[in-house]
Amino acid sequence: LAGSTAICHDLYAKVFLKGVHNEKKEMLASKIATVGLGIMAVGLGIIFEKQNVAFMVGLAFCVAASANFPILLLSMYWKGLTTRGALWGGGSGLVLALVLVIIGPTVWVDALGNKAAIIPIKNPALFSVTLAFFMCWLMSITDKSAQATKEKALFDVQNLRAQTGLGINTVSTN
Repeated sequence: LAGSTAICHDLYAKVFLKGVHNEKKEMLASKIATVGLGIMAVGLGIIFEKQNVAFMVGLAFCVAASANFPILLLSMYWKGLTTRGALWGGGSGLVLALVLVIIGPTVWVDALGNKAAIIPIKNPALFSVTLAFFMCWLMSITDKSAQATKEKALFDVQNLRAQTGLGINTVSTN
């Protein structure tokens, strides 16, 4: 339900309909997304039937951490993070985590039935989170755009507001 809501409201309504509200189209998209995600969940459940659920949850956290943790941490404590750095860092961490999970022994051997894994790493978070941090840093320091300069200049005001709560009752237009 949460997945179909995200697909329908965030992706379909904001991206494909470009913010133009159309309740019938959104409802149809929600129904299609719900059925599609349900089918995908059942299919994945069948594929990973014999897997340790706790370990699979760990892999899901590996993927989530690779995409989100570096951005969250750097946005709170590093003045130099830019939108470009966040997009490249999160995207590269997500892609590497997914690829390494798929070609690792848990999916490649246990779920897909191949004889040996391409890589022997069962939980690749060490590599994918490191890549995400590196890409956040690299893409941020090489971003010389006007938007990046503005984002860096606004960090101190945002940080003070986040750490102390000063000014949270007023609207910030920055």
